[in-house]
Amino acid sequence: MNLILDDPSTWVRFVGILAFLLNMLGFLIIHPQKTKLTVAAGSFAWALQYWLLQATTGMWILLLAGVRQTISAYTDGLPKVARLYLAFFFCAVALLLAGLTWSGWLSSAMPLAATWIGTWAFFMMSNKALRQTTLVSNAMWATYGYWSGSYELCLTMIVLSLATLTGLFRLRVHRV
Repeated sequence: MNLILDDPSTWVRFVGILAFLLNMLGFLIIHPQKTKLTVAAGSFAWALQYWLLQATTGMWILLLAGVRQTISAYTDGLPKVARLYLAFFFCAVALLLAGLTWSGWLSSAMPLAATWIGTWAFFMMSNKALRQTTLVSNAMWATYGYWSGSYELCLTMIVLSLATLTGLFRLRVHRV
């Protein structure tokens, strides 16, 4: 048993599975604040997995995402201008983090672009546009996850994209 726990890849997979489960649980919870806090916990777990994988930019971007999601759990109802300032703030911090940890276009620019798209969608877009834009961000995170060895993140983004497509179809059918 100790041989299994001594293998670093065991911890990478374990943390990835934990993060996957937190993300899935977050999308099963109905209460918006609890959803955001559970997904934030998942982002912190992803950051830990990326630390174990030595993917520095991804780790910092996901730590930032966890902070952003935690803060957003308490900012419902803010005016549009306040949400705009928050979006710019989080995009600027993400740019700073990517610049400080730059290690190449795929390993640094991919998580930066994915978080910019997600941040803008999260703070500034309506339901349908948010879902459509999230598909692009999910595809980027899935690609980054596969490339960096986080197969759990890749799987999570595929599952979330399928759920998003289902939601978009339901919006179209019900014309919400």
